[in-house]
Amino acid sequence: MTVAIAHHAGAQRPRVIGKGELKITPQIRAAGFTFSPTVAPADRQLIAHEVALARPEAQRLIDDVDGLVTITVGDASSGRADAVGLTQASGDGFVVTLNLGAVYSTGGERGVQRLVLHELGHVVDAALLKPELAARLDAPIPRGYGCDPQQPDVGCAPREERFAETFAKWATGDIGVNLPLGYKVEPPPSLDDWGAQLVSGVGAAA
Repeated sequence: MTVAIAHHAGAQRPRVIGKGELKITPQIRAAGFTFSPTVAPADRQLIAHEVALARPEAQRLIDDVDGLVTITVGDASSGRADAVGLTQASGDGFVVTLNLGAVYSTGGERGVQRLVLHELGHVVDAALLKPELAARLDAPIPRGYGCDPQQPDVGCAPREERFAETFAKWATGDIGVNLPLGYKVEPPPSLDDWGAQLVSGVGAAA
């Protein structure tokens, strides 16, 4: 897996809505994504299309939080030259930046789908997961694939990235073989079991 061009920056958890403590109101659920005025209509349609291809359970989780999300398209490096996606806290929501052009040129639509769902996985994580659930979901995800203890930024992924990568794999059923982007995160033994724990855990906390 090529990692050099495609690390994703992790979500920065906002004080107001971090750690799954936000009450997702009917108004938030009813709202959809906000797009920056600079996002072209074709890009908006592409992003919506990739979300619509996700499994229904993943779509429902995204639907719970998309009213918190402002999407912009373009440079996502923010100090890291190889980053193609970035999720940041902004006030009482999140700004998700997607470098669709860079990803499409190397990974095609399959890569774009992984990018979109990975970054939205950061929002699901930050807005819906309490620490106990986050730890329980992290436990079955394998550690250490591609990790070099002397170079912890090469291949090694923090918990937030392990969640976002696994969320994207579960949402699409695509574990990323030969996909030239993302962290080197192997899937848990059963993506279906992992996703069932996610859905039930979020539901229990609602």
